[in-house]
Amino acid sequence: MSYTLDEIKIQMENAGISDLWGTKREVKELPKILNDNEIIKYGCSGFNNNNTVLCLCTNQRVLFLDKGLLYGIKSTEIPLDMVNGVSYEKGLIFGKIAITNGANVTKLEQITKKDAPIMADTIKKESVNYKESLQTPNSNNSSTQQKTSNNTDDLIKQLRELKNLVDEGILTEEEFNAKKKQLLGL
Repeated sequence: MSYTLDEIKIQMENAGISDLWGTKREVKELPKILNDNEIIKYGCSGFNNNNTVLCLCTNQRVLFLDKGLLYGIKSTEIPLDMVNGVSYEKGLIFGKIAITNGANVTKLEQITKKDAPIMADTIKKESVNYKESLQTPNSNNSSTQQKTSNNTDDLIKQLRELKNLVDEGILTEEEFNAKKKQLLGL
């Protein structure tokens, strides 16, 4: 399932994105670029390497999109788990943000001064959320494995106790098999 352009525009509206100056072509490319279950958290337009780009922060990555006149689309992304730091500056009219990932610093300049702190804070918050979500399944997975292991141990213990009751003549073989099927979910 991929998003339609209308669904993406609704996501952008819900995220409070107001400044898309010069990025209509980039917005039209989003249905081809966004992953399934990727949700736009914030975005704005600005300059990156002297080109007007659409910058989006989603729940998975930071995207820089540039749809050129002579070439196709140039897409640069920073996965949220690779973000080491985000800073912003506000001038009289414009602001800028810098995203550090490893040794690289990606800059977005000439964004509205209102959008600079919102974009920087959104990237920081979503980066933390994404990193936590990557750790959570592992801990859930190990606890699920632990529960499964405990359940298996309990099941074996119950079956042994039932078998002892058969050996002692308290249960019949048919009663044992019926209870065994019930415990095994057969």
